[in-house]
Amino acid sequence: MSKIYALPPQNMKEAFISAIPNCTTMLLGMMTLNLWVYGHLTWGNFLGALVPMYLTAFCLDFFIVGPLVMRIVKRFQIMKFMPLIRVGLMAGILTGLAPVIETGFFPNLSQYLVALPRNYIVALLLQVLIAYKFGVYVLVRYRMVKSSINISK
Repeated sequence: MSKIYALPPQNMKEAFISAIPNCTTMLLGMMTLNLWVYGHLTWGNFLGALVPMYLTAFCLDFFIVGPLVMRIVKRFQIMKFMPLIRVGLMAGILTGLAPVIETGFFPNLSQYLVALPRNYIVALLLQVLIAYKFGVYVLVRYRMVKSSINISK
């Protein structure tokens, strides 16, 4: 496989294409974990919250957290810490917001402070070990298909 396929997203379309599988993997893993921990893991709760949580998480990551993290890592030249910062911001926001969307449960401060480290660690492991690689895989496949279409023209 050529090195050009393994490059990070080069434009907004590629960022969007790699974000969809990444966000899907993170959402399925974290929703399952949190609904299970709070004792609300049922098909009704899971399926009822799936679309609102997906839209919330995707828009938050793609339009707010992603650009903010890019500014931070470029400003301080700390690109290697980008996953830590991105997952930290997403976990910090969604640890308080997800229970409200999923079950209508409003966590108090002590529940939030207990859930935040767990969610951060699990989300970081899920992001680094599975979700990021799945997003890169889809992006590489997209580039391969795109290049084969351009070659055949």
